[in-house]
Amino acid sequence: MHPTTVLRWILGLALALWPQVNTWLATQVNLKKAYVDEKWIKIRHQWYDWFVVLDADTGLPLYQTLLATRSAASVMGIVTELRRITQLPRVVITDGLAAYQSVFASLQSVTHVLCRFHHQQGVPRWLKDHLPSGADVPERKAAMKRTFQTPDKRSVNRRRARLKKRATEWGIAAWVALTEKHLPNLLPRVGSRCLPSPSNAIERFFGVCTRFAKVRRGFPSVLSTKRELIVFFVVYVFATQTHGKAPIEVIVPEASRMPLYRVINDPFACLLELSGGKAENLKNVQAIHGMAEFLTTEEAAA
Repeated sequence: MHPTTVLRWILGLALALWPQVNTWLATQVNLKKAYVDEKWIKIRHQWYDWFVVLDADTGLPLYQTLLATRSAASVMGIVTELRRITQLPRVVITDGLAAYQSVFASLQSVTHVLCRFHHQQGVPRWLKDHLPSGADVPERKAAMKRTFQTPDKRSVNRRRARLKKRATEWGIAAWVALTEKHLPNLLPRVGSRCLPSPSNAIERFFGVCTRFAKVRRGFPSVLSTKRELIVFFVVYVFATQTHGKAPIEVIVPEASRMPLYRVINDPFACLLELSGGKAENLKNVQAIHGMAEFLTTEEAAA
């Protein structure tokens, strides 16, 4: 069977299931704290942005949309959609994109928190772009990153003050000024028991999406990209992760008994069950010589 045929079948199944999955997410998840981030996707030599809103408590992606720009108008459109489904969070965690800051700063009901993970990631890039090649970059990088490597807010302020005294000598005064500007959005997460830990769940989500895009090897049109992102969305919430459970099980515990869940996570066992427990009945399985024999209960147990 050609892989394109399999893709069409999976696409049709995911699109058919998407309304039900979307209803579960909209009605079963109470979005209070959310990651909001975007990923570049290239479609016919043009870059688009795939925005995703991920619930920080459950790790479930609640909302997604493919847009042509990362402007403030695009972000405001996302806010409007979240309001429409009554899922505008009280706390929003972002990577510091200018559009996020301008939009969420105008919303009094939303607390905007900058992700320390992205802030720390930006230190080496800033040093590479602003310091000459002969500068002592490792010492500066260690001191700049150490500013937020503590669970105590007072330690952050003390380290920032010490770094500020050496900022002119080290040539990092602009970075210190930028950090002080963003400090009201960075500091609330330090030592907080309510806000999520620095390990960023949405980065893991986009990491899986990157592997999906590499396997797909490009997208031919905006419409097909939107459809295939829905496929990824549905498969992601049903696929088990490192702890052995799928994200959808947080809100739908009985999901592990659903056929889609079993096909995604253990396809051969599902095929064996459909064949009545007899591997010789799997007439459509033609992958590797001897694979059907391996599907017997005794061999699988071994």
